Amino acid sequence: MNALAKDARSEGRLSLNPDLLPAVLAHPLHPTPLLVSSGATSSRCAGNGLWTLDLKRHYRELRYHEASSLVTIGTGLTMAELLEGLRSHQRALPIGLSGVPGSGFLLTGGMGPLSRLQGLAMDHIQRIEGVWGNGVAFNVHRHDVIGDERAARYWRALLGAAPFLAVVTGLDLRTRPIKPLAVLQERITVDALPNWIRSAEQWPPSASLQWSWGDHVEVYAVECVPDGGTPDLLPALAGEAAEICADQLSLPVFGRLTSDQKPSPFHCEVLGRLGSSWGEQAESVVDRLREQMMRRPHPSCRISAQQLGGATGTVAAASTSFIYRDAVWKPWITAAWTPGDLPGRKHALEWMDSVSHALMALNPGVHLAQLHDHLPCHDQELKDAFGSWLPSLQQLKVELDPDQRLCRL
Repeated sequence: MNALAKDARSEGRLSLNPDLLPAVLAHPLHPTPLLVSSGATSSRCAGNGLWTLDLKRHYRELRYHEASSLVTIGTGLTMAELLEGLRSHQRALPIGLSGVPGSGFLLTGGMGPLSRLQGLAMDHIQRIEGVWGNGVAFNVHRHDVIGDERAARYWRALLGAAPFLAVVTGLDLRTRPIKPLAVLQERITVDALPNWIRSAEQWPPSASLQWSWGDHVEVYAVECVPDGGTPDLLPALAGEAAEICADQLSLPVFGRLTSDQKPSPFHCEVLGRLGSSWGEQAESVVDRLREQMMRRPHPSCRISAQQLGGATGTVAAASTSFIYRDAVWKPWITAAWTPGDLPGRKHALEWMDSVSHALMALNPGVHLAQLHDHLPCHDQELKDAFGSWLPSLQQLKVELDPDQRLCRL
C-alpha cells in the first residue's frame, strides 16, 4: 500500500460482497467520503478518520473469453495479477510502468510505454458494472450507449471520472497478443535530456520515451518488437545496450537509476500534468526544471515524464472524460517528505505547486491518477483535468451521488 495511506489513522477497512455494497452506499454514511482500495497505490486509498472500501477480497474474478478475446475481471485485481492471468492465453493489454496499481489505473486513463501504439488502457474497456454513489447498481456495455444520450453521458463520465461517481466492481476488457519489448534504460546528463525529448517526438508509435529526474536523470525507452522481426529504433540508438524482454511484466523497474542511495521511508503526493510537444522549447523547460530540482526539499522528490501521442490521439476527446487526446507528454511531480515531518510536508507540497506552475504553459492539463480532495489544489485540478466537461460531471454528481458518499467533485 502507498506509505502515506498505510500510515493514515483511518476508521477501518470494509470488505463488502456484491449483495451488501448497494445497501451500504444507499444508507446514510459517516464520515464521508468513502475511500476505495484496489491496488492501493494512491495516497487516497486510506485517510485520517475515513473508511476504506477494500475491493481485493470479493472482486477478484478473471475469466478470459476465447471467442471474443475479451477478459472479464473484478476490480480487486492489480495490473500484474491481470497480466499474469492472461499469460497462459498469450494475451495482454497495455499497463503502466508498474504492475502494482489496481483498476483505478484503468478507470482514470491508463498510460504506459505501449500507449502510443495500443492506446490508453481505458480505451480497452467494453463493459462496466458497479454501484453509483446513491446505491443504485448499474451494468453498462459500450454498445448500449449508441443512440441513448443519457447512457452515453454515463459511459463518458465513467471513463475517466468514475472515482467521483461510483464504485466500479467489474469490467470487460479488450485484449491483445503478447509482444516482446526492447528497452533501453540508462543515465544521461541533464544537458542531454532536451535532445532525447525532441528525438522521441519524431519516433514511430511503436516506441516511447519515459524519463525520471532525481539525483540523476534516467531515460527509459521502450519499443514493441514486430512479429517475427527485430526492433529497429533502439538497437540503432543503443546497440547492445538495448535489452529484449518477453512482455510488460518482464521490463526492468523504472526509476531505479535515478539515485545511488538506498531509499529511506517517505510519504508522497503525485501530480501529473498533460500537454503538447516540447520541441524547440525543450531546453527552456528543462532549464526551468533544473532550477526547481536544485531547490527540491527531499531526496525522493522527483520530476518524471512519459510520452503519449500516436494511438492515444485517435479517440474523440468528447467520448471519454480524458479530454486531452492531443497530449504528447505527461510530466508528473513526486513531492516527498519524511513521515511525521509536517514542515517538510508543507515545503514538499509548495515545491510540487512551484514545479507544476513551471510546467503549466506547455502542459495545461491535469491527469487525475491521484485524487487530492484533501489538498487546496483539488478544485483547480478538477478544472484543469476536465475543462468545459466539468459542469456536466458536476450535474451527474448531483444525480448519481447526491449525498457525496464518494470523492467531492
